Amino acid sequence: MSSDHVDQATEYSDRPGVGAARHWLTVQAGELVENQTVVQVDSEATVEEACEILIRHNIQSVPLYDHGSQTYIGMFDLHDYASYILSKRATLLGKNSPSNHDSLVCSGGQRRESISPLARKALGDNGRRGSVAMVADMSTVNPFYSVLPETTVAQVAQVFAKGAHRVAVMQNDRNIRGILSQTRVVRYFFEHCAVSTNSDTPQQGEVISRKEDEMLDTTLADLGLVTRDVVTVRPETPVLQALSLLEQWRVSSLAVVDDQKRLVGNLSVGDIKYLVKDRALISATCRELVQAGRFLQGVYEGQDRAAVFSVRPQATLRYALSKLVATGAHRLWITEPGGGEVLTKARGGVVEQPSLSNDTGGPPVAGVRSCRRASVSSASSQTVGIAPAHFGGAFDDTVCGVISLTDVMRLLSDNAPKPEADPEYNYASMD
Repeated sequence: MSSDHVDQATEYSDRPGVGAARHWLTVQAGELVENQTVVQVDSEATVEEACEILIRHNIQSVPLYDHGSQTYIGMFDLHDYASYILSKRATLLGKNSPSNHDSLVCSGGQRRESISPLARKALGDNGRRGSVAMVADMSTVNPFYSVLPETTVAQVAQVFAKGAHRVAVMQNDRNIRGILSQTRVVRYFFEHCAVSTNSDTPQQGEVISRKEDEMLDTTLADLGLVTRDVVTVRPETPVLQALSLLEQWRVSSLAVVDDQKRLVGNLSVGDIKYLVKDRALISATCRELVQAGRFLQGVYEGQDRAAVFSVRPQATLRYALSKLVATGAHRLWITEPGGGEVLTKARGGVVEQPSLSNDTGGPPVAGVRSCRRASVSSASSQTVGIAPAHFGGAFDDTVCGVISLTDVMRLLSDNAPKPEADPEYNYASMD
C-alpha cells in the first residue's frame, strides 16, 4: 500500500465527496450484507430442530422469529446449546452439572442443584424437549444485537471488540436484511486494506491510517498476544467437562494438548452441534467428539478440513489475518517450538517448511526472504506469498497464546482514527 494511500486516512470523514477516499470503517453495515439470504428458525421449534438447521447451513447461530408478534425475539447459538446440555444433564441425571451456574455450595459443604427458571422452562416438564425460544441467550455470550443499514463498520467494530460475534442488520422493524459477522468484517478489511494488489495504485475509497498499516506489520508477540494463559484440554478429557470450560471461560475454542503440552488438536464450539447427531458423544472424550465432528463435516460439507491452525509469535498481524481469511478459522493458536526438532529446513539461505497436516490443506507456503504484503487465493483454500514459511506451526510446538477474530476486532478498533461520535446513536439490543 502506497504511503499516499495511507496518509489519506490520517483524518477520515464519514461524508466523503464524489471520488473522495474514505476510511474502511466508514463503510455502512448494509453494504456488507447485500444479497444475503437470511436463515431463521421459528421460535416454537425445539432445540434439536434448531441445531439441525445450524448443521444444514453450516452456521453457528440463527435468529429466532415469532410468527405471533411477527418480530425477531432473540438469537440461538451454540453457546446456548452448550448451556442447555449442561442444564439438561444435571436435571435428568439428578447430579451436579460441571457448570458453575447449575449448582451451588450450601452450608455444610453440600451441593444442591440450582437450575435457573429459564433452564427449567426450556427443558420442559421432567426434562422433555422445550422450545428453542426459552434457550435463546441462556449462555449470555452472544445476545441479539440489531443495527440499521446505515450503521458504520466503526460502530459495529466497537460491539465486536467486546466479544459479540455478529449483529443483525435490519431492513425495517420486522425484517432482517442480513447478518454481519466478525468474519465478514475481517475479510473485508483484509481484502481491501491488507492484501497486496498488482498495482501501486490503491483501490478507490479503501484507505487505512498509517498507524493501522504499521500495526499490520507488528508481530503477534509485540501485540501482547503471547500470554501463555490458554484454556486447554487433553484428548481424554470428557466432553461435558470441555463444555463446562467453554461456558466458564466464555471462549469459543479449546486447545487440545498432550502430556507434554504440545498442540495436537482443537475443540471448537462448532463441534457441539454434532451432539445432536449422536447422543452418545455427550459421554465421550474430546478426541472422540473431534473425530466424529470431522467425519460428519465431510458428510454435510463434502470436505474434511484440518482441525487446527497455528502461527508463531514472530508472525505479523498481516500474516495472521491472511491465514484466518484463507482457512475460514475463527482463531489461530500461537505456538512455539517445544521439546522436539523444529520442522523447518534451510536451503540456500531460504527457510522452507514441509507440508503439515495442521496448515491450510493446500501446498506448503513457499519460503521467502522477506514479504511485507499478504495475499490469498480467490478460492480461499490456500495461502500464497504471505510470510516466511517458518512462521507456520508444527506438531512439536507448544501453545503460548491465541489470536481470535475478537482480538483482531479489538486491535482494529483501538488503532483506528476516531471519528466524531454521534451521541444520539445507541445500539439496539434485544433480550
